[in-house]
Amino acid sequence: MSRLLTSAQMRAADHRTIEELGLPGMVLMENAGAAVTSFLQERLPEWRSRSVLVVAGCGNNGGDGFVIARRLHQAKGRVTVALLGNPAMLHGDALTHYQILTRTGCVIEPLGSVEEVSRRLEFLLHHCLLVVDAIFGTGLTRPVGGLAAEAIRRINAHGKPVLAVDLPSGVCADTGRVLGCAIQARWTVTFAAEKRGHRLYPGAGLRGELMVAPIGIPDDYLTIPQHTVALNLPHDLPIPKCPVEAHKGDCGRLLIVAGSSGMEGAAILVAHGAARVGAGLLLVATPASAQPVVTAGIIEAMTVALPGGTQADEALEAITTTRFQPDLIAIGPGLRETPWSRDLLTRLIQGRDLPVILDADALNLLAGQGDKIRHWSSTRRAPLILTPHPGEMARLMKMPIAEVQLDRLSVAMRMAKEWGVWLVLKGAGTVIAAPDGRAWINATGNPGLAAGGSGDLLTGMIAGLLAQGWPVESAVRGGVWLHGAAADASAAEQGMAGLVASDLLPYIRRLRDTMG
Repeated sequence: MSRLLTSAQMRAADHRTIEELGLPGMVLMENAGAAVTSFLQERLPEWRSRSVLVVAGCGNNGGDGFVIARRLHQAKGRVTVALLGNPAMLHGDALTHYQILTRTGCVIEPLGSVEEVSRRLEFLLHHCLLVVDAIFGTGLTRPVGGLAAEAIRRINAHGKPVLAVDLPSGVCADTGRVLGCAIQARWTVTFAAEKRGHRLYPGAGLRGELMVAPIGIPDDYLTIPQHTVALNLPHDLPIPKCPVEAHKGDCGRLLIVAGSSGMEGAAILVAHGAARVGAGLLLVATPASAQPVVTAGIIEAMTVALPGGTQADEALEAITTTRFQPDLIAIGPGLRETPWSRDLLTRLIQGRDLPVILDADALNLLAGQGDKIRHWSSTRRAPLILTPHPGEMARLMKMPIAEVQLDRLSVAMRMAKEWGVWLVLKGAGTVIAAPDGRAWINATGNPGLAAGGSGDLLTGMIAGLLAQGWPVESAVRGGVWLHGAAADASAAEQGMAGLVASDLLPYIRRLRDTMG
């Protein structure tokens, strides 16, 4: 499992390596600088013919930069170090590596004022091939200002390729937030393990190509139980095999309660998503006005017309009359918010102890009712899965969308634990949070998914995997990964612009077959 660490967790792993193994911090810094140097030389074969500019801060990230500069200089490269601040501010391992660097004859230019940064850094940027960003590392917690802010502004304005050391300077390692301003990197080399900020936006959009370099920290220091956040990859998921003798009933019976007049497509996409991942039997319960369109939209599914009104009795009776015995229920896409749909939602959840996936209008019907969600999850044996986009999450929590987006990971983890649910917070870097405190950040997907219907498709995919007997973690994580991977495959073949949800269907089927 690829754990995503906080800055504090990374410091603890460093400390254990130094204290328990006896591997000095000087050596870890040397290893880090060596890894970045090797990456730079590999990516830019012409590095000897043009100048490399290392922009260094006065902390440990700057110390990594001094190692990089020394190694390039000793390999006959043309390298200049722009030090943001007074050398007297250096201490510890960074100071030691600075002192070593000064003895090599490498050009070092301390820049002690904003005016010096504006004048001299501008000149150095004009004449370099590449910038190495060694200003701040993972420990930054305050907004960037002063010399660093001016340097970052000028580096970005020049548009030269930037190789960031550990993390683009100005990005918060824990949240991915931009602390005032931040470097736009083409590449980032981080050490030992990825940090959360590498995968959370907007930081994820600033890191460029990411490489993780080992520097001597043991793997078991990076995967302790306290490290509860990981990259969502499918290789560690237990996935049941479909028996050769399986029939349609063995592959799951899914009840989909979705759609309405004018919103028939939502129900159709849920059903298609479930069918394409291999669900055996589908019953789409949809209002009578929507049934003809839904029936025509997916002929492989059964449909049942739900009578309207203000109470759900007749709707429940219509579902019962079909004698369909579902293994789970997916509720919400396109259902609309009415007293009838609110009553139907409550009756379905309270009346059957089956896994339930709530999306779209089912979530809107529960806006601000966290206590009800918590009560439902605590009185059921079967899991409750919520798949909100940021707007739906904001309505559930009665807070502004911007506040949800400010720290998506913490919001999802907190509410999944408090409500006792599996929570999929959709968006760039979809967050999957479990009720036991674990979380994953999804690595697949692209902006083409920012189109109507893609969330409905995901609901069907998760439901379809769960219907086949996949463990809830495998179904939720696998569905999210597969959804994004299908979008990536579609974009690679047909382009990203104009991608619609139904474009994913052939790729979903193809990729599903690779998962077991």
